[in-house]
Amino acid sequence: MAKKTLLMVDQDAFYAGIYANRFESAGWHVSVENSVSDAEKRLEREIPDVIIMDLHPLDEALAFLSKVRTSPKTALVLQIALTALGDRETMLRALEAGVDSYLLKGHFVPGEAVKKVKRLLEEKTSV
Repeated sequence: MAKKTLLMVDQDAFYAGIYANRFESAGWHVSVENSVSDAEKRLEREIPDVIIMDLHPLDEALAFLSKVRTSPKTALVLQIALTALGDRETMLRALEAGVDSYLLKGHFVPGEAVKKVKRLLEEKTSV
C-alpha cells in the first residue's frame, strides 16, 4: 500500500515541523512549503492526497484553496485549514473557498490532527 501524501503549507516553521513530524511518524510522505507560491510550484510537480494550509496571509491562502478546489487536476484533494484564526467570518470564508475541514491551532494536538485527517480522507474516498 502506497504512503498517503500530505502537502503542509505554513509560514511558521515551528508548527509545520511539529505537524510534519507527527504525520511522518504515522507513515505519511510529507512535503512542507512556507508560501503559497512554493505550494503552487509543488502542485505542478505532484498532487498530494491532502493539503493542510495555514490561512496566513488570509486572502492569498483562500485564493489558493479556491483555485485548488476548482481545478480538475486537484479538485478531489482533501483540503484542511489549520490556523489560529478562529473567528466565524474567517471559518465561513475558508469553507466557501472549498476547505473540507477547519482545525484551530492550539485546539488540536498533532496526534489528534493525524487521526482526524485520516478519518476525513477515508470518508472522502469512500463516497
